[in-house]
Amino acid sequence: MASLLPKDGVFLNVQGQAPSPSKDFVQFIVQTNKTIWRTWRITLRNDYKRLTPSEDKGPLEDFEHDERLQFYVSKTFGENVLEYAMRLCKGQIDYLSRMPRPLQILIASYLDLEDVAHLSQTSKSMYEVCSAEALWEQIFHHHCDTVTDEMMSLAEDMGWKRMFFTNKLQLQVKLRRHQKQRSSPDNATFITD
Repeated sequence: MASLLPKDGVFLNVQGQAPSPSKDFVQFIVQTNKTIWRTWRITLRNDYKRLTPSEDKGPLEDFEHDERLQFYVSKTFGENVLEYAMRLCKGQIDYLSRMPRPLQILIASYLDLEDVAHLSQTSKSMYEVCSAEALWEQIFHHHCDTVTDEMMSLAEDMGWKRMFFTNKLQLQVKLRRHQKQRSSPDNATFITD
């Protein structure tokens, strides 16, 4: 699991503008051993020369008890980012999202269809994994007895996921239409659903 840890040591790096009425720009970083909160003050006054960027660093253990910093993180980036940062500080690292995409797809291909649907709802990156054509191609091959060249050609046109959820009768009709279209490229045939 050590190879899945970030090489630069950064688990979380978010930045953005502080909530209104402030125009300050802030950044929050969670590394393997510390947290960093940076603030750049934005003002219209002429005293901008006195306003230098500030940086607060502290060990992960201190963040768990620093209610002021937790308030700022929650107010600026939302409760979800705060909860995620708290879990990182407690050592609860999401290894699955740090794995290479092909490995994520391979793991997801062993799940039941219902579990794939649940996994897709956990995060944006897992939604992308569960929607990947490579995953649905593996699922299709696993659930179907035979996959012909015509079926593979049709899947390239309509997508593996859509083909998987098409019932057998509709699939036979689409395969016939697709074969006709491929056999007579001069005739302009349009496939409609």
